[in-house]
Amino acid sequence: MRCFYILVHGTLSWRTELAPGDDPEAFRPAGFYCHRYVLASGDDEAKDKAFDRVRRNLDKQTGWIGAGLAVLDLQAEEVVEAPMHKVLKPDNRGHSFYTD
Repeated sequence: MRCFYILVHGTLSWRTELAPGDDPEAFRPAGFYCHRYVLASGDDEAKDKAFDRVRRNLDKQTGWIGAGLAVLDLQAEEVVEAPMHKVLKPDNRGHSFYTD
């Protein structure tokens, strides 16, 4: 097993339009960036593990995916081996959202 750093880009496609009476200022980002450190035997397994953790964490924080409000597409912008001690740090569970 090796430690990998994965920079993840997530794109959100919103399934629903705002209903009458909904807040037009509701936060509906177009996407986000985040990163994860994972233990894996290779690049593909590292991406799969990172994507799973990002998807679960985003839905836990926002509920958008589980409620069917948006479709999430994840891509690995960067996959590189990292020093093993990086995986011992707690996850940075934040997302850097963008609107356009």
